[in-house]
Amino acid sequence: MQATRSGQSGPRLLFVEPYLTASHRAFAQGLMAHVPARWTLLGLPGRHFRWRMRGAALFLAQEAAAALSQPWDGLVCSSMLGLAELRGLAPALANTPALAVFHENQLAYPAPGAADENLRRRDLYLAFSNLATAKAARRVAFNSQFHRRQFLEAARDTLARLPDMIPQGLVDELAQKSLALPVPVEDAEAAPALAARQGPRAGRLRLLWNHRWEHDKGPEELFAALFALADQGLDFHAAIMGPRPAAWPKVFDQAADRLGERLAHIGPQDRREDYWRWLGWADVVVSTARQEYFGLSVAEAVWAGCMPLVPDALVYPELYPARCRYQPGQLAPALAVLMARPASVRAEDWRPLAQSFTWRAQAGAWRQLITEVVGR
Repeated sequence: MQATRSGQSGPRLLFVEPYLTASHRAFAQGLMAHVPARWTLLGLPGRHFRWRMRGAALFLAQEAAAALSQPWDGLVCSSMLGLAELRGLAPALANTPALAVFHENQLAYPAPGAADENLRRRDLYLAFSNLATAKAARRVAFNSQFHRRQFLEAARDTLARLPDMIPQGLVDELAQKSLALPVPVEDAEAAPALAARQGPRAGRLRLLWNHRWEHDKGPEELFAALFALADQGLDFHAAIMGPRPAAWPKVFDQAADRLGERLAHIGPQDRREDYWRWLGWADVVVSTARQEYFGLSVAEAVWAGCMPLVPDALVYPELYPARCRYQPGQLAPALAVLMARPASVRAEDWRPLAQSFTWRAQAGAWRQLITEVVGR
């Protein structure tokens, strides 16, 4: 367990994050840096997400009992925490006003396999944990309007399937106390990327894919397109990054043999400076996500100067213009068009597309939300 404190003045705020990695870690650090308060962060390693959702409240109630029993003005948590359960196990938190931040949700998360199997495969315990967390919070923040709509629709559909004892009015209550705010990009982190982008850029198109190595990010579609383009003799460079689970889809292990010298890099980048330099190296950031509610990795790459090439689905129509979106099954043709004119991609300034996603643009809205939650 990680305990971090920051800030010398303002309300006493507790941030509980059972999945302290990737966008969850970035958001926690950003909120603590940009919202003045006396913060304490309790974080658990970002792995075994089902176990985190099932077990974090009980573990924290035992191992962090002293911290949880302190008088807090407010509590912030992600949807990875069973907030209602933690309040029952740590009674001192029962009346502490809480903000629940949903990076993703388990009511609509795609299960492995065919789409018509998703409902059968869904872990309803985790889905109801999300519902209970939203119910227990004073305010609920989703990272996009698309996410908020999908959550409320999935909640209504899930509750309608129950045999009896259905909580009435729950979806309407959650709609009234929820809003959409992006998980912001840390502005200053882009400096290494902007430095890497200095000077003339020529030659083959440089592609970046910087997502979690898991099924919901669609790596099979990415590599199918890249392998097909390589087999056609098209010239490009690709960098594959992102956090890796203990076991990842086997298609990643085929990349080196199939792409050869077209593969500029494959693997995670633990140092943020190195990560941002690769963002500065790339011309285009690609998403093949099957599930996406905001897409911090794409937003970071766009803020670094990359053109986004994203599906014409999920949250992306809310965030990026049509010329940056490709139709289902059309990634390879869309990439082939860009490979034929890399100079035109490099000639355009793509950063304004992500300007509204930065902490510089969003800090005020998050401060206002925290103020509403704690009542001061």
